[in-house]
Amino acid sequence: MTPEAYLINTSRGPIVVEGALIAALRSGGMAGAGIDVFDVEPPPADHPSRTMDNVTVTPHLGYVTYETLRAFYTDTLEAVVAFSDGKPIRIANPDALAHAKQRG
Repeated sequence: MTPEAYLINTSRGPIVVEGALIAALRSGGMAGAGIDVFDVEPPPADHPSRTMDNVTVTPHLGYVTYETLRAFYTDTLEAVVAFSDGKPIRIANPDALAHAKQRG
């Protein structure tokens, strides 16, 4: 990264090496960071990113938009209705469901 670069992570904490990021931010190796996810959540009270002027931290809700919440709730309602009708959808482990049906 360059000294003008900003890193934005709203994906998963472990994809960023936090120690290297903190070092780069402190040394001027990059301009700043926006961090929505950490290796450990919530980050400890003494986590360096909490006090750095070139870091913006959000509480793991960078995904929150009207559209995302609408999709989550619509999918959840559909799944509950389908399960209630005995026809579950979006099954995470189809083999386990087949096994449970075999057992009765």
